[in-house]
Amino acid sequence: MGILSSLFRKKSSKVSLILDEKGLNSIGGKAKSEIEMPELETSPIVYFGFISKNESYMPSIDFDLHLICPIFIDLQSPVFFDYSDPKKPKLIRENVSSNFNQIFEDIPYDAYIEFKQMNFSFDNISPVKIKVGNQEIEMVPGEFGHTGIPNWIHKEEWLNCPITGNKMEFLFQLGDIDDCETVKGKEILDKESFDQYLHFGHGYLYVFYEPKSKVIGYLNQL
Repeated sequence: MGILSSLFRKKSSKVSLILDEKGLNSIGGKAKSEIEMPELETSPIVYFGFISKNESYMPSIDFDLHLICPIFIDLQSPVFFDYSDPKKPKLIRENVSSNFNQIFEDIPYDAYIEFKQMNFSFDNISPVKIKVGNQEIEMVPGEFGHTGIPNWIHKEEWLNCPITGNKMEFLFQLGDIDDCETVKGKEILDKESFDQYLHFGHGYLYVFYEPKSKVIGYLNQL
């Protein structure tokens, strides 16, 4: 049993986020009317997805998690939101090293940016080999992120909760989502020559969670 358990854990260490029309969760989309979006004076806070409380691969999330983030600031310093009330997430400003400074002058703080809603699932499936030029690489079709163990671009930067001080749980990371296109606000992004699909500086956005305080943290590595 011990050997089988060890093998199962090894197989399950990475679970992919896969675009799936029947998935419980979504990337992109529009916030429901009951969700109160916080404001930041230097950048729009963008609604960019939803994780269902019924998602079996996210057992510590006991509420419907509406993902919001000011994706047009420097997220290489972490940004945190308090989800004590899941319908009224609050931006945490105290005891954080967040850099809230404006980066894009032509993307005002009150701009509305909406991306195409696409459903997705968490799935533990094996990659397939594809040929790119003269090389063969492994990939999971439809994958745009994964959970399990972070794949750091640079050094490991595990987040600590600004409320409890506890090391936060890694939920998942996201990369470029080419099919998730801007449906509202294209003219605003065009002013900064910003790509029209959902991405995070073409790096990874890492998402963390602290169950005791119900704090979500975001970190970007480029």
